[in-house]
Amino acid sequence: MHCYQLFRFVLFISASLGSPVPSYILKEAQDVSDIFNRLFNTSTSHAPFSPEIYQNLSKLEAKISDIATGKIKPVSTIGEGLSVLASIPHNNQTIIQNAIDTVSLGLVPTTILDIIDGIRNHEINSIANNNTKTPSPRIHPTKSFGDAPYDIPEDTLRSAIYIPTTFSYGKNNKIPILLVPGTADPAGSTYYFNYAKIFAANPHTDPVWVNIPDTSLGDIQSNAEYVAYAINYISGLSGRTIGVLSWSQGSVDVQWALKYWPSTQAAVSDFMAVSSDFHGTLVATLCVLAEPFCTPAVQQQGYDARFIRALRGGDGDSAFVPTTSVYSGDDAIVQPQSGGWASAALADVRGVGVSNVEVQVACAGRAAGGLYSHSSLLLNPLAYALFVDALVHEGPGKLERIDLDAVCGESLAPGLDVDDFLGMEAVSDVVGVLNVLLFGYSGSEEPPLRDYVH
Repeated sequence: MHCYQLFRFVLFISASLGSPVPSYILKEAQDVSDIFNRLFNTSTSHAPFSPEIYQNLSKLEAKISDIATGKIKPVSTIGEGLSVLASIPHNNQTIIQNAIDTVSLGLVPTTILDIIDGIRNHEINSIANNNTKTPSPRIHPTKSFGDAPYDIPEDTLRSAIYIPTTFSYGKNNKIPILLVPGTADPAGSTYYFNYAKIFAANPHTDPVWVNIPDTSLGDIQSNAEYVAYAINYISGLSGRTIGVLSWSQGSVDVQWALKYWPSTQAAVSDFMAVSSDFHGTLVATLCVLAEPFCTPAVQQQGYDARFIRALRGGDGDSAFVPTTSVYSGDDAIVQPQSGGWASAALADVRGVGVSNVEVQVACAGRAAGGLYSHSSLLLNPLAYALFVDALVHEGPGKLERIDLDAVCGESLAPGLDVDDFLGMEAVSDVVGVLNVLLFGYSGSEEPPLRDYVH
């Protein structure tokens, strides 16, 4: 409402002064064939692919070249983009075919080569950051009684945290916001086109993020260690509670960290979740999409997976801290994702405060309630308004405090444009696919639960 309008005005002024995050245009962008050569080279691949996968990779490479050279024109408006995105069939379609369709239909920008190259070479995606500040009190090997033990060395956990040079460590009343990525994408690229930009431009928020190794495709129990450590590290260095914003699997990482590293609960003022799968998703849906590479993290997110059952147990499907969960009924990755059974919806048995918001219900028939996908929801204006509301009030974001007539009439969060939509689609639907293939795992069983899980 009033606070949201103030944030929009300040954000507009800040954004007009220049980009709040480093440029994504690389000085020496490599040709698209570099990453595809690695995939076609059977001597370096984890396992040779099927002939069909090689054929589809060739098609994808050709389409990427077409859009980079202007033979395919990107969509020009967010409305057109959402409509075209919704037209892509998802039932029983592999992730490679989905990537081909995404590029063929102009849902990625002409700068896609920079984005593909930047996934591995850009500093914002680094897992080897030089974070020399030491937290007090100590976090590792444990911060407090009741925390699960860390299996990963502290230096490794700490170096995965990317702290922008502008980060103020809680000074000037800025709220530190830890950004947590989803499956198959590093945090730097995931949030470059949305919350890293708009939270950096907002004078009250200060984003940092954690780049989980193997782009979060490995064991989620390990991924959660990075999140638990990063929460306590950033909070400890800032001398205050922080906000945590997650997308997709990142929300499961955070919820697992809050459950099994309870010291993190006192460090988090607000948990803001986008397109979450707290209850898991249908095994057939997720593994068919990733076939034949059902990586550990993909297997662990099935509705009946041991990991998800352990997370839900002991009221793990209820919030541990004030939580604002925003999701789309048109999510093709997480299902079900609407109504009373929405995977993203958390209960509130601890009374900490929870808001579960489906954008198509809250903004029914209006722009912000449109055909947002699993990833495009990161650009949704209602989600942003709710998160800002949560940060400036006690408890979660509340719809009744937001000017829904104004917010629901928009298609993008303030400060974002169609290029950000296209960039996010390139990251989630193209680069994510390449990361899955490069990971190369095709096991048949999810990782066993750790000894600390009761």
